[in-house]
Amino acid sequence: MKRIVANVMAEEIRMVVLDEQNELVDTAFYRPTRDETINHIYKGVVRNVLPGMSAAFVDIGLKQNVYLNLKQGKQTKAMGKLFVGQNVLVQVVKEEMLGKGARVSADVSLAGRFMVLLPYSEGLHISKRITDDILRAQLADMAAPYLANGCGFILRTAAAEATAEELQGDMEFLWRTWHQLQNRYKVAKGGTELYSDADFWFRVIREYLGHDVNEIIVDDQGAYERLQELLSITNMADAVTLRQHTAAEPIFKEWQVESQLDTLLNSTVELPSGGFLKIDTTEALTVIDVNSGHFTGRSGTAGEVALEVNREAARMIARQLRLRDIGGIIVCDFIDLPKKAQRDELLAYLTQLVREDRVKTVVCGITSLGLVEITRKRERQGLQSILFDTCSQCGGTGQLFSAETVYLQIIRRLRELYRAGRLKSNVLIEVNDEVKQYFTKSVVSALEEECKRTIKVEMQPSMSREAYSLLALGDD
Repeated sequence: MKRIVANVMAEEIRMVVLDEQNELVDTAFYRPTRDETINHIYKGVVRNVLPGMSAAFVDIGLKQNVYLNLKQGKQTKAMGKLFVGQNVLVQVVKEEMLGKGARVSADVSLAGRFMVLLPYSEGLHISKRITDDILRAQLADMAAPYLANGCGFILRTAAAEATAEELQGDMEFLWRTWHQLQNRYKVAKGGTELYSDADFWFRVIREYLGHDVNEIIVDDQGAYERLQELLSITNMADAVTLRQHTAAEPIFKEWQVESQLDTLLNSTVELPSGGFLKIDTTEALTVIDVNSGHFTGRSGTAGEVALEVNREAARMIARQLRLRDIGGIIVCDFIDLPKKAQRDELLAYLTQLVREDRVKTVVCGITSLGLVEITRKRERQGLQSILFDTCSQCGGTGQLFSAETVYLQIIRRLRELYRAGRLKSNVLIEVNDEVKQYFTKSVVSALEEECKRTIKVEMQPSMSREAYSLLALGDD
């Protein structure tokens, strides 16, 4: 069984799921200062329609207009041709991140404890993890009266343990919420939020308690009382033990969480065998390189040793995707496997592992270059986006120009100014200390002779390596 441990401050909530060995299974960070919009529903106003892209940009009251794909979604297609100024009901399906505006869909949905209401869909979809045919038939019977209203439902895995009264109550609540939302839409102004997703603690109960979690420990009185209330409302008070941490020792230190979180900040992840993963995240995709390190295998052929390392790497990759909440396109460079049967075995194993992820993750296959492609649904900002800002010096590339490169840029610029007749005074060059080392006496003397100007070079400790200034220097 698993437990949830949460460190709560007014400025930030850090929540982790631990297994029986107190190892991280999942993480969630929440900061109230970051406006979360995922699953929120708005009355939007169409600001631009791009037929060539089959897209529209919609104003929902955020800083940036949001992107609506006109080719995706049943309701989107049913709306027909849009025009500028038209009001539309949309739901955020992907938050603004990495400089890109949020994405919305006209196929809105409302999530409850045991199910998701699909107002513009039809039929019942039951979680594949519910395999009992009798139970599936019973669930279908309970949903039938609501399906007759012309809507659809997705029953979550948690529905398997719910009573008939709980399921009916959830369906009734979602159906009533949908009608209230429609009434708000009729009177609201364009760019108005009509519906927001549940608060953080309700989402925790909704998304995590159906995954063998039987204990929640928090270190804040307010969070403890809110969870007490929610567990009572959802009739889960008897199934989950709720405790408040009151000891002087920090809660994450007691459960050995802090050191495990620190490892998620590194781009290198060690494997038990001695191999390691290298994880590089860019705006376009995440690349994971598998290295055998000093592992040479206990016995067997090179292919068998490679398969052993790759299987270990596959387990770690599935875990890191979940813990770091990495989404979008993921490309994995496993160690080459000579036999097709071995490659198929690795793909099947990785596919089995990602099925345990609560976020939809798909192993797409192996490319012609032998790279394994994975896609993982990205809705909210991942751990890296929450904890880090783009480097102001390297712009997020992870690299800076060498001191020699910057030195050559300065020389090139001086020559360009001289040839253009724009070097009309003596020059003061301000540079980083690493760059100044290249401006030896002989270099400066040669530049002065070439440019026919007096040149002084001064070090500015506050300057980054890539920065420099060329300033006019008055005559002495």
